[in-house]
Amino acid sequence: MSMGEKESKSKSKKAGGNTVGKLATAASANVNDGFDYDLVINGKELFKQPSPKEDCPICFLRLPNEDVKIFCQSCCGKMLCAGCNDAHISATAPAEKSKCPFCRTEQPTSYAENIERYHQRMEANDDVEVMFILGLCYKRGDYGSPQDGSKALELYSKAAKLGHNAAHYYLAVCYANGDIVEKSMNKSTYHYQLAAIGGHVNARHNLGCLEYGAGNTDLAFKHLMIAANDGFELSMKAVREGYKHGFVTQDDLLNTTRAHVNSVDEMRSDDRDRSAGLRQA
Repeated sequence: MSMGEKESKSKSKKAGGNTVGKLATAASANVNDGFDYDLVINGKELFKQPSPKEDCPICFLRLPNEDVKIFCQSCCGKMLCAGCNDAHISATAPAEKSKCPFCRTEQPTSYAENIERYHQRMEANDDVEVMFILGLCYKRGDYGSPQDGSKALELYSKAAKLGHNAAHYYLAVCYANGDIVEKSMNKSTYHYQLAAIGGHVNARHNLGCLEYGAGNTDLAFKHLMIAANDGFELSMKAVREGYKHGFVTQDDLLNTTRAHVNSVDEMRSDDRDRSAGLRQA
């Protein structure tokens, strides 16, 4: 089975000790980040199908699963899909192209100005999406931000405590890789679980990979079918492979395929397809 993704491929192959199959039971030694790593998440909560993402306020289609296909306006904090963002730029009158489609504020003219606006929003109202975005910038050293692992970890943690699912996911990646924080698969699994419960399909997929690597195939394919139901293609491919090897029943495969196709259709539009093509060119 081919599972995992770019940032977390290595951690998907090994579970590491007794972390997998024991729901969020983590040693809390030297914990000072405010998370309850002794929390045990019961199976009913963990394996409940999450609610789908909210709709894009312009096209009224469900926002994509991929974070890179969603834009957060630094002026007003509104979220929109990449398809609507690109359509606004290409179809609007020249005088309007540089304005936010929501609040009509002039768009920033540089990365530095954009980052400064994000900082202003965060300081003004603790905007959780902005915290997460700035955490990404500090982690990678993007858009003129200095590369600062400690600051990235601080912002990820703050956003996660406020319920940001992607922040939990990136904390899980950090703990799995051990790059900006001491490696801990217990803590990584904890954050993957909270992200997955909130509907983060990459986190859900990686939990399936971890369980599969530990030999817990029943739990693995529960996770993978939930992610596939939400339209995540890697998980759908894994479920098909699971069926070939006898881990997934025919009924489960048919039901998952039907839900997967419906989810993909709910997130698809001509504008989004064009936007994806532009970014691949």
